[in-house]
Amino acid sequence: MNNKNKHTQGRWCYVLKMFLLGITIIIVCNSCDEDKGNGNQQKLTNYGNAVEMEEKTVVNVIEQAKPSIMVLPSDNLLLAYDALKTVSINGSSFLDRDYTKYILANKDNKAIISSIQNEFVQMDYPLNDLEQTLKQLKNREATNLADGVAQDAKTLLLQTASPDIILELDYSCKLDALDPNFQKSLTYTITAFDSYTNKAFSSKTIKGTATQDIATSFAQSFHNNVNDIEREIGKYFKDIVVNGREITVRFTVSQKANINLSSEAITGDTYSDWIMDYMDLHAKKGTYKLQNNTDYELYFINVRIPVLKSDGTQYSAYAWARELIKALRSECGVKCSNKVQGLGDVHIMINGL
Repeated sequence: MNNKNKHTQGRWCYVLKMFLLGITIIIVCNSCDEDKGNGNQQKLTNYGNAVEMEEKTVVNVIEQAKPSIMVLPSDNLLLAYDALKTVSINGSSFLDRDYTKYILANKDNKAIISSIQNEFVQMDYPLNDLEQTLKQLKNREATNLADGVAQDAKTLLLQTASPDIILELDYSCKLDALDPNFQKSLTYTITAFDSYTNKAFSSKTIKGTATQDIATSFAQSFHNNVNDIEREIGKYFKDIVVNGREITVRFTVSQKANINLSSEAITGDTYSDWIMDYMDLHAKKGTYKLQNNTDYELYFINVRIPVLKSDGTQYSAYAWARELIKALRSECGVKCSNKVQGLGDVHIMINGL
């Protein structure tokens, strides 16, 4: 072979090597990208654009990752409008909250709640409208959503609307005697509660003047301060998505049951041990605290459960309890019933074999 042919052959060998090397690099890079893509597909989109590292479901940011909100007047406001009374039922005292009476008592009451809702609607938060939920309850003639348990309007509202966050409003508008122009002072407090635990996690008090009518002055002031409140809500809900929603779980044994929690199940464990093992596996990150442990009651607090199911839909305490009951029936052969009362209160009654 002459030198020219050798040179030509060497050049084509070099081109072929570079081509093959390029394919290898592309394959490796694509593989890396695919790994990254698959990793993103397995993560749960959190509040805003944040990403939770441990979940495997991609959900819509607006519909799933932002908490649903419901605005309620405080008991102090209800009392001011004679919409709060204490009643006794079967020897127990309950607060009777008449939200409809509060809304109809003053046009500003409805307007102020609407102004809060409108601010969060503008930020794409799912809203549970108080007035519309009250109409749902009236149309259904709902007086009690739990068997044999007396419930007031607030409990019924929350069970019907199932909001993630409650914003409780308290406000007052008074004539300022020290103001030379006799302007009214406007003071309001917005307290954010976890609807599942009823724990307050944020409270903001804003003071100002009512330069116009109360509803307009409130709307302007709230617009100027809503971002601070929204940040607190976002921070709290981010923790819920990552670490789970907090509920309480209570097991009781019916008086007519032929077993108790210390009895041996067909699995070879006691019922108490089986329940403890289930909690270890199904509480989010194994987070819970045992509060009471007797032959006839197991009571857990600070139990964390996932916010979303694998298909991206909301995961309620009732749904979590249903799955627990199915497992208890199939694995241990016991009869039990779901006595869930509030949004975050699971009560499972064991009725026997």
